[in-house]
Amino acid sequence: MILPYANNLPVHKLAAIFNNTTNSYKYYWFLSLLENIKTNNTGEILLEDIIIEMISEVWFPVNCFKLSFGKQDQFARLIKDLLNYLNYPKHLKKEALKLILIKDKKNVIVKELIIEFSRYVPYRFLSSFYLSELRGVIDARKNEMIIKLSSQNFENEVNGGLYKFTSKNSIIINPVWRDYLFNNLNILHGFTYWNLSLYLQKNNPNVPNIQEKLFPPGVRDLSVAKKFWQAYFEIKLQAKCIYSDISLFKGNYSLDHYLPWSFTAHDRLWNILPTPQKINSSKSDHLPSEIYLNKFVTLQFDAIQTVTQNQKIKINALEDYTVLFKDSLTNIVNLTAVQFGDTLSNNLRPLMQIAANMGFSRDWTFTAK
Repeated sequence: MILPYANNLPVHKLAAIFNNTTNSYKYYWFLSLLENIKTNNTGEILLEDIIIEMISEVWFPVNCFKLSFGKQDQFARLIKDLLNYLNYPKHLKKEALKLILIKDKKNVIVKELIIEFSRYVPYRFLSSFYLSELRGVIDARKNEMIIKLSSQNFENEVNGGLYKFTSKNSIIINPVWRDYLFNNLNILHGFTYWNLSLYLQKNNPNVPNIQEKLFPPGVRDLSVAKKFWQAYFEIKLQAKCIYSDISLFKGNYSLDHYLPWSFTAHDRLWNILPTPQKINSSKSDHLPSEIYLNKFVTLQFDAIQTVTQNQKIKINALEDYTVLFKDSLTNIVNLTAVQFGDTLSNNLRPLMQIAANMGFSRDWTFTAK
């Protein structure tokens, strides 16, 4: 992805900020810097404000979607520690989390986290602007060198970095860069998220929908699934919950994702089934025990046979199955129960193993209370 040209700025240095990146902090630092530039008119930004933005930005990918950020990455590990120590709800949206962190920034854990992220992140981010000057400099002296270089070259159109440091734990945005950053916010956001998704794909090679997991979810669309199961119950009148054997009728069930939505980040029909609301809530983000798999694929087979034979739903609404099975809907509905069940099970088992490897709790079973 190419950044917009500016004849008075070394844009190639900005474009190189994510070259050879081995830790995620650079992506989240730049995203948070851009967010602060959007709302800050003074040009001076407190480091803690950027870091609180960083924590809020990465919270969902780490704690809800359980993405791996790589073995060397300390940023994600510290975010997990924050969840464990302070017991914040893991599904907190960005703005809600920011308000809590601002209120709790005197808390020892939050304070230590801000100090830890302030130690290297703001300085090393500027490395691509001073590659030749930093060549051969030992690691222990790099921060000091970057502080000096960023101040010496401030407002220099050829050698100036994005910002310089103050003695007040803040940075001042370089005025020769500020207009460029502000005027190209959307492009720079896209550039950063594109590079971040490549980084995360490398560290999560078999995980579905990486791009969808960079942000908290928007409004979920279960309209097709609702129509599908409504059509099923209009014909069958009732079904048994695969987890509890409780009878389900039209209007007295909720829709559950067999594999947790926070793993799949989609609402495809082959992963959705009806359950009582209390069981749906109890199962939450857990992976169901293998003992339920045969019941699930049997229910799925019965549902697609029932709905298609009675022509209760438009054919194009069932394309989720054709994509997963890599076959036409005609061939899918002509499968035997065993063939259908084997194909669906063979697709689900590897996904369940990947989810378990990522840290999703496995072997959930229903316990009657």
